[in-house]
Amino acid sequence: MLTRKKNKWLIVSLVLTLAASLALAGCSGNNNKSNAESSPSTDGNNASPSASDSAPPAEPKGDPVEISLYYPGTPQKDVGLVEKEANKYLEEKLNAHLKIVAIDFGDWDNKLNLSISAGKEMDIVFTAAWQKYAVNVGKGAFIPLNDLVAEYGKDINLEPAFWEGSQINGKNYGVPTNKELAATRGVLFRKDLVEKYNIDISGVKTWADLEPILKTIKEKEPGITPWYISNQGNGGSNGILDNLDWDYLGDASVPGVIKKIGTDTKILNAVETPEFMDAAKLVRKFFKMGLINSDAATTNVKPNEKAKTGKVFLWTDGLKPGKAEEEAIQVGFPLAQIEFTKPTITTGDASGAMLAISKTSKHPELAMQIINLLHSDKYFNNLINYGIEGTHYVKTDKENIIDLPPGADPAKIGYKPGAQWELGNQYLNYLYKTEDPDKWKKFQEFNAAGIKSPGLGFTFDNTNVLNEIGAVTTVSTQYFTALSSGSVDPEAVIPKYLAALKDAGVDKIIKEKQEQFDKFLASKK
Repeated sequence: MLTRKKNKWLIVSLVLTLAASLALAGCSGNNNKSNAESSPSTDGNNASPSASDSAPPAEPKGDPVEISLYYPGTPQKDVGLVEKEANKYLEEKLNAHLKIVAIDFGDWDNKLNLSISAGKEMDIVFTAAWQKYAVNVGKGAFIPLNDLVAEYGKDINLEPAFWEGSQINGKNYGVPTNKELAATRGVLFRKDLVEKYNIDISGVKTWADLEPILKTIKEKEPGITPWYISNQGNGGSNGILDNLDWDYLGDASVPGVIKKIGTDTKILNAVETPEFMDAAKLVRKFFKMGLINSDAATTNVKPNEKAKTGKVFLWTDGLKPGKAEEEAIQVGFPLAQIEFTKPTITTGDASGAMLAISKTSKHPELAMQIINLLHSDKYFNNLINYGIEGTHYVKTDKENIIDLPPGADPAKIGYKPGAQWELGNQYLNYLYKTEDPDKWKKFQEFNAAGIKSPGLGFTFDNTNVLNEIGAVTTVSTQYFTALSSGSVDPEAVIPKYLAALKDAGVDKIIKEKQEQFDKFLASKK
């Protein structure tokens, strides 16, 4: 009997001991599993837990989400190949796909306006001060990005002036391209023709000084347009009138300017100024001399696109270090540049190229993550800007320097958008071997030399004058391009232009702008 009882307790004891051992083993197994998952073992082999110990399988991600990117530029033949490569990368990174939509500059304004009016679903959209940024923000076309940048754009590293200069009522509706912050205005021209005819450009300091050079080209190269102007520019053209040294205070499409340099804070109607009349007379003179293309007021082919035909000598542009070499890659001819203004920093320059997120986007968080990659991921940035290595470019033996594939015809490269200044962070960009290897260092020096306009950081709130802005925009469409192209007599047309502007309510806009600007200046003291 005792023996039987003893055996019974022994069995119970063994069962309890075994149960405790199993419990301990289970705990130990869980700890080992946790350690194995958090960090690999020193010999490179992680423990493999049994099926009963493994965590439940991760939920499937589902199909990748497509994010669209709309920007003004020339549609590229090989965009599908680049999208395919981008999508492989984005699937792994974000479970996303990218749809790249380039729209010709000549159609951009109209197509964007129609898309906004129709409530078309879009995600990432290019915008800029000279592309009706403030007007479109006023329409509610873009969403504020401050919170999205804080959470999903942590790798975006911009100088504070970019954020300050692109705000509207304290909010950012676009992420500026990380590029030159300062800007100058001037011309690009074909270097080979200057050398061919031994033209001295050392004395060219003003727009008027271009006359003898343009006359030489007209005489020596009758098949080439000395100065090419189209109706695609800041104010509806790209002649002298929209390259005058004004600060447009955030949106070039809204009347009211100040001088960039100095302390004068009086807001002017640019069309009323002597500078506007003098520039209009000069371009009219050049037009009558046959130095400007006869279709300047009507053609929507941008100068750098027309220059690819070899039929253009000179055109205006916003300039920066290396601009001529950058554009030469696109047009296929060696270029040089002449600046007519000092480097300055305005709200318009800070917001001169940005990526916004449309209010119709269903995935704004994912859109911001892609903008973040354009600003921080070197591979992704250069893929979108330059295409596929080995197909659209090759790397040289120097770091970050690229070239066209051997034997490739520059005019037939299937992906060469030339939109680096629109898309992300230029400091990540590769450089072609024809560009200055110190380009990015010179960008920094250029920015440091920039003179800050008294209006830096001010952006006009157009809420109280939306009707007037619509009316003056219609008037400017009627008059500005014709004046800027030189195709009409400014002394006869400018008075009519001014009268029409006043009838449309330009004085009310100027008054409202001055009141807001005065408050802005007072708040900075």
